[in-house]
Amino acid sequence: MMNIIHKVCALLLYLMAASFQANADELPHHLKDASQLTQSIYEKAKPSVLLCVLPFSPESDMSGDIIGKVIPGTKPGTFICEYTRFLHGVANGSDVSTDFKWLGTTYDQLASWLTSLAHIEKNDKGHYYVLRNPEHTPEHPPAICAQSTLEKGFEFGYETVSDDGQKSCGHFVGAVYSSPYFVFEDIVPGGCSSKSFSPDCESCNGGGCGCFGCSSWTYWPPCPAGSHTCEMETCCGGFCPRKRHCDWDK
Repeated sequence: MMNIIHKVCALLLYLMAASFQANADELPHHLKDASQLTQSIYEKAKPSVLLCVLPFSPESDMSGDIIGKVIPGTKPGTFICEYTRFLHGVANGSDVSTDFKWLGTTYDQLASWLTSLAHIEKNDKGHYYVLRNPEHTPEHPPAICAQSTLEKGFEFGYETVSDDGQKSCGHFVGAVYSSPYFVFEDIVPGGCSSKSFSPDCESCNGGGCGCFGCSSWTYWPPCPAGSHTCEMETCCGGFCPRKRHCDWDK
């Protein structure tokens, strides 16, 4: 068991050696040109708000690590990238561009990619993933990060560092890849009794809720016939589904 934990820790602490744009090769089928985005794809992605990345251009002041959210253009069926301009690393208003790439991926694929390649940091919200560019300069925007937010999903933004050195993922750009697992469910009032139980979970390790015991692939089936959901327990891990607790109907 300890070997498994050590391997998982090593995987989570694996440092990424380039920026989001430089790692586009890691997602050859997910980071796509603006021309490939259709109205149908855009609608099917909801409630997720697609992330867009501005390409590097030596002729412009784009550093290659500017991100934003995909929004509809002025003409039907067209899309633009809405992003924040940065001047010497400081936010300086917003702008839009038609020249961008967008991240077409599912929540599960994104979770797998981030835990494999990004640098994990702890903050007051649990943890977040940061994509640091080793060639970062003061003219560049801050490092790109993705916060795993309970009941929401992966929210993209830029890492901030306070005067006392505390790091956090903030200045969100509005791009959010919604988790299919954190759906609020109707819970029968009254709480759970001493006879409550949890259904057998799929893709679990141990109890399926503690740290290293669950992942984004963990699934808790519905309560069986004759019972109801009495509690949804929040689990460790940031992007693990809540553990279902069932009680028999009276």
